This record gives sequence, structure tokens and C-alpha cells, in this order.
Amino acid sequence: MGLHLTEPIEWANRSALPQQAGIYVISRGEPTNTVYIGRTWAAQGIRNRIRQFHRSASTGKKGHAGGVTFHDVFDGDTSELWVSVHLPNGIDPADHILHPYIAYAERRLIWEHVEAHGALPVCNSE
Repeated sequence: MGLHLTEPIEWANRSALPQQAGIYVISRGEPTNTVYIGRTWAAQGIRNRIRQFHRSASTGKKGHAGGVTFHDVFDGDTSELWVSVHLPNGIDPADHILHPYIAYAERRLIWEHVEAHGALPVCNSE
């Protein structure tokens, strides 16, 4: 059984994303066409990390490595993006528990992508 992801939301609605730790999956064109899987456990959460991704993806400026890669691969065109998230609901929020869980969940989603497609998402480097 895979990790639960929210229904994909259109990029234009990304400001509705939660301000909490978790994993995010960015797709392009179709919600099933994953181009990047990332994580955050920062206090400002997924919404802020997606803001950083968007800035780097649209300008090529440093701040989010996956966003810079996106800019290079897709020439900064963020018009057809989608985002889904996995939230660590029910996981102890203590850093020594939450951080390993989020790292595990991100790696698991990346591994599931590699198993299905034979490669990392195009904007992930590891």
C-alpha cells in the first residue's frame, strides 16, 4: 500500500497548500507525470517550500535545486504544473521522530517512481 497523497491541485492554487511539514509531488501536464518529489520539515512548511521551488523554476535563481533544474529542463514554463502532498498526520511531531519519517516517505515515493518508470523524476538529482 502506497503513501496517501492528496488530490492534485493546479499550480495556480498552490497558496492553499498547508504550512506544515511533509512531502510534495510536482507534476507537469498531467497529474500523473511526476517531475519532482521533495520534502520539508521547516516551520513554514510545504507552502513556503513550493514558493521557493516556483521562484527557482521560473527564474533559474538559486534557492531550490529542483526548481533550478526545472528551469533548465523546461525553460521556466510553470504553466501546466500540479502539486500533491503527503502530510505526516498521526506521526509524533518531535524532530527526532518527524524528520526520519519525512525522509523515509520522500525516499519511498522516489523509489516507487523509479520502480514504475526506471528513472528518477526528471528534476530530482538523487
